[in-house]
Amino acid sequence: MKKTKFKTMSDREMENKEFRKYVEETEDAFQLEVQILKALEEKHLTYADLARKLGTDRCHISRDLKGGGIRSATLSRITKMAKALRMKFIPLMISEKEEKAILPKLAKLIAA
Repeated sequence: MKKTKFKTMSDREMENKEFRKYVEETEDAFQLEVQILKALEEKHLTYADLARKLGTDRCHISRDLKGGGIRSATLSRITKMAKALRMKFIPLMISEKEEKAILPKLAKLIAA
C-alpha cells in the first residue's frame, strides 16, 4: 500500500519565498527571545521583576519580549537583560563557511 505524505501548514508556508525569507531573517531574534523567556521562567521571575532589576517599566520588557520585539532592542539593552538574569550575552559572528559545523554544536550547548 502506497503511503500518502501530507504537508504540514508550516511546510506549505515555507514554500512561499517571502514567508521563508521572513522566517530566516527573524529566526535568530526569536531564539534570543526564547532564551530570555526560558531564563525568566527558570528563575521564577516576571516581566515586572526584570524591569525592576533594569530600572525600567514592565511595558518595556513586554515590548522587547513579544513577537519579535527583541529585534528593536539595542545590544546594550540585551546585555543589561542578560546581566540582570545572571547570564552573559555573547554576540557572535562566524563565517558562512563555518556555520554548518559550529551552529549545531552551539544549539546543543544552549539546550543543555
